[in-house]
Amino acid sequence: MGYINSNYRCFIDIRFSGGDIQFDVSSDTQLFSFKSGIGFIAIPNFFLTLASLYKGEISEARIDCDGNFDYYIFSSDRKMLFIEHHGHYPEGIFNYEFNLKDYILAICTGFQEYLQELEREGILPLKNQEFAHPLGDDVLNAFHDFSSLLSS
Repeated sequence: MGYINSNYRCFIDIRFSGGDIQFDVSSDTQLFSFKSGIGFIAIPNFFLTLASLYKGEISEARIDCDGNFDYYIFSSDRKMLFIEHHGHYPEGIFNYEFNLKDYILAICTGFQEYLQELEREGILPLKNQEFAHPLGDDVLNAFHDFSSLLSS
């Protein structure tokens, strides 16, 4: 599923078996992929980190990837979002820079479109709340809290 805002695009991929997630945000010059296992933990943590950066509650946070040794350092001056991806395969540090508000808007819209597509396909709402489902109520509640950021 994709969203276009100015020059930012967002694509979401969530694997329901295993819970692996990937959120891609691209601009005209860069593509950043946030990947993690254990989506029911990683997604709310990702949303909470971005919200805290946006509100100025924190200026930097480390997010570890569940399922591999990579990690990300997200930092912000409240206008720009800076991301360091410390990768172990391929090895190295990869740096990204986005407008924070536009990045959050792209994530919100892309995730909302993804959820709407799953509703059209009859996947959502979940028939049963399985423990640790990457789109269970805890994750959806975290998204709704996150998406209200820009409207407040």
